[in-house]
Amino acid sequence: MRAMSAMRAMSYRAPGPLRGVYLLAPGLHFLGPDDPRLDRFCRILASSGALVLAPFLPDHVALRVTPHTTDDLAAAFDEAEAIARAERLPRPAVFSISFGSQPAIALAGRDSHRDRVGALVLFGGFAEFAETVRFCLTGRAEHAGERLQMSHDPLNAPVVWLHLLDLVDVRCDRAAVERALRVMVERTWGRAELKAKGARDPIAHAIAAGLSPEDREVFLLGCGLREGAPAWLERARERLEAAYAFTDPRPHLARVRAPVAILHGRDDDVIPWFEAHKLRAALPPSHPARTLLTGMYGHTGAAAIDPRALGRELASMIEIARTLVQAPAGGWTNG
Repeated sequence: MRAMSAMRAMSYRAPGPLRGVYLLAPGLHFLGPDDPRLDRFCRILASSGALVLAPFLPDHVALRVTPHTTDDLAAAFDEAEAIARAERLPRPAVFSISFGSQPAIALAGRDSHRDRVGALVLFGGFAEFAETVRFCLTGRAEHAGERLQMSHDPLNAPVVWLHLLDLVDVRCDRAAVERALRVMVERTWGRAELKAKGARDPIAHAIAAGLSPEDREVFLLGCGLREGAPAWLERARERLEAAYAFTDPRPHLARVRAPVAILHGRDDDVIPWFEAHKLRAALPPSHPARTLLTGMYGHTGAAAIDPRALGRELASMIEIARTLVQAPAGGWTNG
């Protein structure tokens, strides 16, 4: 476990009375809380009357899903807990974003922490890793027995391949391809205009020019510029599920004692919205929990937003946030 002093963190606090403390568990992003969208979100969350502590989780900044991130989040939680005690506030709530749901749920279910976490919020989280990875790469998903083809963000393909490279039998210099995939992410993420067909191709080809012919083909496959990536994923499905078995939230959710709020955008193009229902189903039926499916956020923030809906749904989210940071664990009813 890394000590909090070894990790950077951003702290947010709005003017006015302090009602509680939120520890934010960011998703995968090379900028961490320096991502302007996450920075803006933390400021909104702080407006609920909370102090928000947002750590730069090392593996998530490196674009990696690993079991070690839960230990890093635990170190950050200790800091959030010390702040709450010093300010004589309720136990800290943990608020996860996207792939941050995995370490957040694991932390809240730990024997060492489940009586210390005041509340757990899962915003855009996932229940099934392999299904989420398939959606990220292809837009294909299944819900209520129906096979769906949905809008997805093509800029996420390189991160999927960062996790697949060790699981598929391709010939390449893996270190060189990984470096190129990371550069692709750094040059394209946050640029919604590059989601259009062909828009990102010149960037990918410019990066590929510095690779050997063999590595170039694997890199372009990983960027979605060559046919066959979905087939590679399906062939690696069993390996993927075995390698990332630690991401299964169900054993941890069964042990969580804090109230849980599950929030998800209906237009999410990274993690499909019905993962929210899977997360709720993994909690005991009597567990104090709330679910809010919103049209306010599409994960990457590319969709247009109705200002009236924004006002209503932002108010709903802030009310949930305010309730969670003030109420003791188990302090509100199921719904």
